[in-house]
Amino acid sequence: MNIGRNDRCPCGSGLKYKKCHLGRSLYVYPEPFKGRSIRERNLILLNAIEDIFFGKGEDWEAMRHSITEDKVKEFYRVMAWLWPPQTDITPLLPKPDATLRGLYTGDTRPQEILQNIVRYSLYTEEIIVVSPFLAPLTMKPEFSPIYAPGKYRQDTLELIYFAYALAPWIEAGIVNMIPNPMDFDFRLRKEIYGMAEKRYESNKAQYDAELHEMSEEEGKKEFKRMYMRMPEGALRRKMKDFKPNATQKEIDDQVDYMLRQRKNDPLLLDEEMTGEAEMRIKRMGANLELGLYLGQATGSYLYTNRKFQWNEIMSAKQQATDDSDLWSPLTRAFQTLDFTFLNDVDPEFAYKLKEEGRLGGFRNYLRKVWHKIEEDNTPAQANSAAREFGDELHDEYEKTKEEWAKIDKSIVDWTLGTTGVSTVVTPFITGGLDWIVPAVGFSIAGVGQLLSARYKRKEFRANVPLAVLLDLEKKRKLLK
Repeated sequence: MNIGRNDRCPCGSGLKYKKCHLGRSLYVYPEPFKGRSIRERNLILLNAIEDIFFGKGEDWEAMRHSITEDKVKEFYRVMAWLWPPQTDITPLLPKPDATLRGLYTGDTRPQEILQNIVRYSLYTEEIIVVSPFLAPLTMKPEFSPIYAPGKYRQDTLELIYFAYALAPWIEAGIVNMIPNPMDFDFRLRKEIYGMAEKRYESNKAQYDAELHEMSEEEGKKEFKRMYMRMPEGALRRKMKDFKPNATQKEIDDQVDYMLRQRKNDPLLLDEEMTGEAEMRIKRMGANLELGLYLGQATGSYLYTNRKFQWNEIMSAKQQATDDSDLWSPLTRAFQTLDFTFLNDVDPEFAYKLKEEGRLGGFRNYLRKVWHKIEEDNTPAQANSAAREFGDELHDEYEKTKEEWAKIDKSIVDWTLGTTGVSTVVTPFITGGLDWIVPAVGFSIAGVGQLLSARYKRKEFRANVPLAVLLDLEKKRKLLK
C-alpha cells in the first residue's frame, strides 16, 4: 500500500500514519462481504469459534485449558477480516418494520448479556444487542488482541461462552448481534461522546453517585472471581491479612476451597495469573445517545435491567403539555403485576421453549400493543387504546400462568433427560416488566441530527416510543 505519512492510518485508530503504524507491521483487511448481512457475518464468526477453539473435538473443559495466544490472535484476525475499519454499518442495520424488536441496553458483560437475553426472550420477537466482541483494528496496537493476545485469554474465554450459548438464537435470527457503529464511524463516536459529556456535566453529582453504586457492586463480583486466580502464595498472604488470628489449617482449607472453585468455574482459566497484565474490559454497551440512535434507526424499543440506565432513558421522555398521561392506564396496569422470567436455565432449553411457541399468545398481545403505540394516534385514540389494552392485559396475564405451569413441567422433564436428577428447584424469578410510553416518545434533538446525516428521513423513526425495565428488585421492594 502507498500510505502517506499524514494520511489516516488504515488500522482505524484515527491517528495519522506517522504517529501510528509507520515502521511497524500493519494488517489491512479488505471488506470481504460487501452487501452481506450482519447475521451472515455472525454465522461466520460462530463457525470460526468452532474451528479455532473446538476444531480437534475438544469439549468445554478441554477447550478451556487450551486457549493459547495463537488461537486468540487467529480468532481476532477473523474478526478484523469480518469487520475491517472501513465498514459502513448504516446500511447493514435492520430497518424499522412490524417486528416486536427490543434493543438491550443493560449490563453487557458476556455472562450478564446472556442471562438477560434468556430472561426476556419469551416476551419479544427479536433482540438487538451491541456485540461484546472487540473490533481489533480500531484499537491502538498495544491494546489490540491481535498484537497483544496474551492479555485477552481470560476475556476470550468469556466471549466464547457467550457466543456458544447464543449460537442457536443467532442462527434463527432471534438475537441480532450488531457491531458498535462508533467503532467504525469516528465522527459519530466524537459527537455521541460530546453529547454524553454535556449531559453528564449537567447533573454530575447524581451521575457520580449512581455510577459509583453500580461500579462498586459489579467490582465486588468481578474481584471475587479473579481472586481465585491469584498465585497461591499471594492468596495465602491475603487470607492472613483478612484473618490475622487464623490457624494454618484454616488458611489451608480456605485456599483449597478457592482452588476448587477456580477448577470448577467454567468461565475461569484454571491457572494462576502471571506477571503479564490481563485486559479486563469494561463493556457498557449502548449509552443513552447511542441507544436512541440505534432504536430510532432500527425501529426498536429500549429495554434494560439497570436502574442507572433506566434513569438515563427516563430523562429523554418527551411529553406534550396536555397529553402527558395518555398511556398511563396501560403503564399502571403493567406496574401492578409481577412477571415470571427464566433464571439460570440452560440457554438451549430456553431456545427450545421459544421454538415451541411458548407464551406466543402473550407475545401476540404485546405485538398488538406495540403496533398501536407506533401509530400516529390522536390523544383521544391513544387514551382509549391504553384503557382497552390495560383491561386486556389482565386477561392475557392470567393465561400466562397456565403457560408457566407447562414450562415448569418442561424444565423438570428436560433436567431429568439431561442429568437424571429427579428433584429440581424451579429456575424462575419474578419481577416487574414496566412499559413506559411517553406521549411523544423518547428522543434527543442531537440524535435526530446524527440520523438525518446518515439516513433518508423515511428510513428511521422520529423517536423511540417505548422503554421497558426488567425490574428484578420489584418483588423485594413490595415485600418491605
